[in-house]
Amino acid sequence: MQPFRFVHAADLHIDSPFKGLLKYEPRIAQRLKDATYEAYTGLIDLCISQDAAFVVIAGDVYDGADRSVQAQMRFRDGLKRLQEHGIGAFVVHGNHDPLDGRLSRIPMPDSAHVFGPDPAWAMAKVDGTAVAQIQGVSYPTREVHDNLALRFTPPSQNLFSIGLLHCNVGGIVEHDNYAPCTVDDLTATGIDYWALGHVHTRQAMRQADPVIAYPGNLQGRHPNESGPRGALVVDVDEAGRVSSRFAPLDVVRWEFLSVAIDDLSDLDALLEATHAAIEAERIRADGRDLVCRISFTGRGTLHHDLAIENALEDLAGELRAGYSSSTPFIWVERISDQTGPQLDLDALTARDDFVGEVMKRSIAAPDRADSAATLRDSLSGVLGQRRFSGVLEMPDDYQLTEIIEAARWKLAELFERED
Repeated sequence: MQPFRFVHAADLHIDSPFKGLLKYEPRIAQRLKDATYEAYTGLIDLCISQDAAFVVIAGDVYDGADRSVQAQMRFRDGLKRLQEHGIGAFVVHGNHDPLDGRLSRIPMPDSAHVFGPDPAWAMAKVDGTAVAQIQGVSYPTREVHDNLALRFTPPSQNLFSIGLLHCNVGGIVEHDNYAPCTVDDLTATGIDYWALGHVHTRQAMRQADPVIAYPGNLQGRHPNESGPRGALVVDVDEAGRVSSRFAPLDVVRWEFLSVAIDDLSDLDALLEATHAAIEAERIRADGRDLVCRISFTGRGTLHHDLAIENALEDLAGELRAGYSSSTPFIWVERISDQTGPQLDLDALTARDDFVGEVMKRSIAAPDRADSAATLRDSLSGVLGQRRFSGVLEMPDDYQLTEIIEAARWKLAELFERED
């Protein structure tokens, strides 16, 4: 087998509108919209710089079925650049950009192969020699609830084989259950590498025989898509063995930051600590623009200051003003208050009254089998409700201890407030 390299990408979501941010910060929303284009440009640059034989794109090239002319032309232009370097492209469409969506008459280069609504095979070549066979399928409409993996056929050539599919393996709850399938369904086809899309978090469902991988999306689009985003660079050796590495391509990075108030005496100190946390994240972002969601945590005297009306909005405004002209740009998207008051648990527990008795029992609860059993019985009644079925699971012993400890602090806070 001839060794080769390819790039596995998915969920480009070119032209994503970021409507939520547009309502209160048009400048940031436009920057994020541009970021999807720039991340795609970075993908093209990556393929060229890594001398890839081809790229596979596993669905959701565009953010919507009514894709803009600009988005289509930019996608086409990127594929043309690849063609100029002898790099092919194999593309399927997913639930965001199904085949029945609006398409303009913009011809794609000959080097690009877009799969239709039925699984079909195509050949990937290097200098005229076939190195891999690729089977893919596009969504004909937005909602596909059939198991498309069952329609794939086994490879017939003595070549490395790739399955290109936009799907939900194992019913991952954070994503719509489109084209649902299992690891066993994919393994049964005999295909060597499954290049998947739809799930925006990078993960490998299997490391070998076959490799089943999600590269995640190219560019985070909201706070829940935090951290590095990009594509996989995959090498296949002469024995068909696979190795891959992640290449970050996001140009705007979302991050959650936590700042503790425990040892801080005033709001100036809190702002200084927040600036330090942002600066550390800016360095980790390695020159990328940064959008932060900040959570104040811990217990201390500042808890009462943060509870004052509009305090969090004012602090966010102060931070935004400080970074208004920064390059790369830094945007504080939101601040949340997860702090608590400063409490003397020992003093509350030592009291010779109802409060002290409750606090003493709360300390003993994690070690008492009857307390744990009672709590599990109560939780099972809640978790057994239909709306939580398959979503929330019974906590393990460690999580149960955490829940009891959190409840103990909450009780202490309520008791102090009553006093």
